[in-house]
Amino acid sequence: HKSVTSGQREVLCTHCGKPTQVARRAMSVFCPHCRQRLILEDFKIKTYYAVRDFSTCGDIVVERRGHVVAPIRVGNLTVKGKVQGRVRARGRVYISKTGWFKGELEAKSLQLEQGAVLEGFVRIGVPPDEAEPNASPVKGLSSGTPEPVATSR
Repeated sequence: HKSVTSGQREVLCTHCGKPTQVARRAMSVFCPHCRQRLILEDFKIKTYYAVRDFSTCGDIVVERRGHVVAPIRVGNLTVKGKVQGRVRARGRVYISKTGWFKGELEAKSLQLEQGAVLEGFVRIGVPPDEAEPNASPVKGLSSGTPEPVATSR
C-alpha cells in the first residue's frame, strides 16, 4: 500500500489490478474501474476455513492451526499452517518452517523457511497483468509455463 494523503491510501483491485484511492479506514469499497467489491481488511486465520473465493487488498496470515481451502487473491500472504488452492499475491508470499502449501502460486516474491512444504506450480515475478507487453521474461524463469516445485521437511 502506498500512502497518498493522510486520510487516503492506494490499493490495487484484486479483480482488475487497477489502482484505486480509498479512505484509510475503509473496510470495503467498490472498484470504480470494474465495479467489483473490494475487501480492504487484513485477516488472521486460526482454524479451518473453506470458501469459494477469498479476496482482500490487505494481508492474510494463516496461523499454525489455520487451514485455508480456497482460491486466494491477496496483497501479501504468510503461511504458518496449511493452504490449499490457487494463490495470486500482488506482493510477497512467506511460508514458515511449519507452513504447508499445495496448489498454484503466483506472487511478486516468495520466501521459504527451511522445513516449509510447497507442492505445486509456482510463478514468481511481476504478475501477468502488470507486465509490459514487450518485456522479456525474468532471467532464470521460464517464459510463461509454470514449473512444478516440491520441497519437503
